Amino acid sequence: MGRRSHPELYRAPFPLYTIQIDPESGLVLTAGGGGAARTGVKNGVHFLRLEQINGKLSASLLHSHDTETRAPINMSLADNVLAVGQDASCHLLKFKIQKPEEKKVPNGPEKAGGKEKGPRKRKPSSSAVKDGGGDTKNETTQVTVEDLQVVQTDFSPDSLQKSVCFSPDRSMIVTGGVDGFVLVWEYPSMKKMLDFKAHNGEIEDLAVDPGNKVQPL
Repeated sequence: MGRRSHPELYRAPFPLYTIQIDPESGLVLTAGGGGAARTGVKNGVHFLRLEQINGKLSASLLHSHDTETRAPINMSLADNVLAVGQDASCHLLKFKIQKPEEKKVPNGPEKAGGKEKGPRKRKPSSSAVKDGGGDTKNETTQVTVEDLQVVQTDFSPDSLQKSVCFSPDRSMIVTGGVDGFVLVWEYPSMKKMLDFKAHNGEIEDLAVDPGNKVQPL
């Protein structure tokens, strides 16, 4: 018996480096790109919505945030803020989700004494009316992204931030680079609290436990 094939929900238009899931909104955030090379491959962060449609899982792209010439290769999520590694820097991005709004649409022209009052109005289409009650919904969820701050996190000749992690209590951000150094930043001020040499090689990943103990990998 052959392998079961799974439906493709989403195909990134760039080399995919990192994924985060926002448990509050249920959005999936993907990031990647082609870097500064002039290949035509864009760099960015994608905001995706997953939903069940007719019993099948579907993914739709809500917003694409362009990171220009720098590819996001690592990121960490805390509430609605992303710490994103781009080249030798950590970028803080704040995103806002605006959910669909309801609008009241009259069921028909106002009448007085059996006569229409005012100009004749076009009847809303049946697809726009919810349960015949005259409520319509803007089904598009809007995502906006704001750049908050940028700090350099790797100072070596081949500088590159390889990893980033929020602490569980959101009091600090920890970054690691190809220079083997771990840097601890106060959040949200992004003042450097501590830096130390953790490895002779690159810091591939980071973990912070509930007691704010840092584990470089």
